[in-house]
This record gives sequence, structure tokens and C-alpha cells, in this order.
Amino acid sequence: MDELSAKWFLYADDQVILTPSACVLQKMVNKMNDFVKERGMKVNFGKTKVMAFERGKSTNECDILIESEKVEQAKKFVYSGGMFTNNGKHDRYIQKRVNPGNKVNEALLVIMNSKSVSRQVRLAVRNGILILTLIYGSESRVWQKKNESRINAVKMRCDTK
Repeated sequence: MDELSAKWFLYADDQVILTPSACVLQKMVNKMNDFVKERGMKVNFGKTKVMAFERGKSTNECDILIESEKVEQAKKFVYSGGMFTNNGKHDRYIQKRVNPGNKVNEALLVIMNSKSVSRQVRLAVRNGILILTLIYGSESRVWQKKNESRINAVKMRCDTK
């Protein structure tokens, strides 16, 4: 496998293979399929997807086969808490972080506005609950300024005086 340019992401029984072309991906999928067959296993065809990252409005067909069956081409998938889309945008994923953040804000409203709770406790609650909700899965995405401002808006709604 060293002669092929590919990046692998492994987590539990999931894996992602990134390659620069469909041709290289087909070779990697063939090698993976041969590897698991040699060990008496088989690739779960129903859970296997391929994705071609696209630029602009263009769409790329990616005909990858396993045992002569065409693998479904996905437009998005979630892996390790991050959503990947074929156009490289994270808008839907950011919305999936903003919505729970707003719900957390609503649930914390009584505590955050209470004068009987110290500022230190309110900050600890904010940092321990809201911030963790907002950044969940952030290590697997690329930050864009417009999305960062949406996350910051949720944080500011919870900021204490």
C-alpha cells in the first residue's frame, strides 16, 4: 500500500480513506477488500459509501466497485462527530452545533441570570456545559469566519454580566 497516496482515518470499526483520485481510491478499496477476505470477513456493502469532493457547481461521478457492485455515492456523511459534505462546506454541521447550544442557553437562563449565583460559578457552568456543546467534534472541521461568528453569537447570549 505504500506505493499509493492515501490517508486513512480509523475509529473503532469505521474508517475513512482519502485519495487524490477515483482511480487510487478503487485500488485502495480493492486492497482493503482483499485484506478482509483473506481473514474470512467481508466489507459491509450496505454501510460503505464513497464521496467525491467538488468545487463550485460541478458534480463528479465516482464509480467505485466492490465485488462488481457499485458503491453508493454520498453527498454528506458524519464521522467522529464531524459532518463532511461533497462541497466542503460545514453550514449544516454548524447549525447542528448552534441548535443544541441555544437549547443549553435556554436551560441555563435561570442560573445565568440569578444574582444569588456567583459570577465564578456561572462562568464554570458556561464553560463546562455550553462551550463543550458548541465545540463537540470541532477537531474534525475547518473553521470558516462566518461559522465562527455564529458559534460566538451563541456564546455571547450566555455571557454573564
